[in-house]
Amino acid sequence: MGQIIVATVITGIVLVLFVTQAIPLSITSVFGALAMAFAGIIEFSDALAGFSSDAVMLTIGAIIMGSALTECGVTELIGHSLLKIPKVGQSERAFLLVVLITCATLSAFLSNVACVAMFLPLVAATARLSEGRITKKNTYMAIGMSALVGGCCTLVGSTPQLIAQGILQATEGCEQMTFFELTKGGVLAVIMVIAYFTTIGYNFEKKVFTFDEVPDEFEEDTEFDMSTINKPKAILASSIFVTCIILFVAGVGTVGGVGMAGGCLCIATRCISEKRAFMTMDWRAVAILGGTLGIAKGLNASGAIQLVAEKTLDLFGGESANPFILCFAIYVLSTVLGNIVSHTATSAILCPLGIALALALEVNPITFVVAIIIGCNATFVTPTATTPVTMTLVGGYRFMDYVKVGTPLNIVVMIVVGLMIPVLYGF
Repeated sequence: MGQIIVATVITGIVLVLFVTQAIPLSITSVFGALAMAFAGIIEFSDALAGFSSDAVMLTIGAIIMGSALTECGVTELIGHSLLKIPKVGQSERAFLLVVLITCATLSAFLSNVACVAMFLPLVAATARLSEGRITKKNTYMAIGMSALVGGCCTLVGSTPQLIAQGILQATEGCEQMTFFELTKGGVLAVIMVIAYFTTIGYNFEKKVFTFDEVPDEFEEDTEFDMSTINKPKAILASSIFVTCIILFVAGVGTVGGVGMAGGCLCIATRCISEKRAFMTMDWRAVAILGGTLGIAKGLNASGAIQLVAEKTLDLFGGESANPFILCFAIYVLSTVLGNIVSHTATSAILCPLGIALALALEVNPITFVVAIIIGCNATFVTPTATTPVTMTLVGGYRFMDYVKVGTPLNIVVMIVVGLMIPVLYGF
């Protein structure tokens, strides 16, 4: 019981620091893992083992490949090609539909943060040339939210699923997620977000966003020049990326091994320099991921997760608890918490609990994990919990604009997707 109390106190402190962000999330995560070791709950080697996990290797490799595609001009070429589609620049709804589909799709395979960073200046340029037909205030928020849910369609689009994968890998008796494990639930969320922002959500935006367009925050000169693309390297980087996707799907090797090999190949073939690879690496995500895996290992080793799982099961009827109701409940909890805390922290906190509940009920833990991942990514009420949505604040939105526009979407997605996940994945 002593270890349970200590592990709970450490986790409580970590949670408070996650919420307040009094110190950076990455430092909090590493300190939390080390605290578990200093308290004697786990060995130091176990506290830091997360940094050599398959999930961390996949994160590093995927970021390098994404940066290489950007360096070679592939992502910019895709974005500018969209603007040349006939009639897209003439109708804001049509423009939204094409951009949101593309942004969500790219976010499934590249960093959703990078996708938002790429699309915002493209939209600004289009709005500037459209003579008022396209506005930033009616598109920015939608882009951030479509990228957010697009990022939870595969194993590499966002950090929460990588944390979950690492926890699954470290938990005895659990299978790991496949590369497209999340796709069924993620695509459903993407469809709902795009449908909302191109129909009733679009009309709602026009009523809520009564403020004037903000001044252009991006450079005036955004013309795309094909001569800036290094075609041989662009083809090579694209080929490496596509090959990795094929290997992910085929199950050749581990996803971490394949991802890291792809990243190393991009550097070895000069698609991106070693210096640029290190400069563009999201070391914050790596630190958060490695640290939270250590915290999760400490919670499991202490018995705290098992105790919470038992109490939760008792609340829902003990061993006779309905897994469908329990899965929906944990989805709702992940959405609520994900709107307050970062979705990364939410995943780290809830995944060990979800896995423990599933194992206690003798059902498939992946169903509960998928519910947590999509739940903490489908968070649209606040602009502060997820980076892709936070980035859209440059559109001039106020906090309450997200509450007004995002709340109806969050409720509908929570009900539909939350109830469909057990149906799609089964127990």
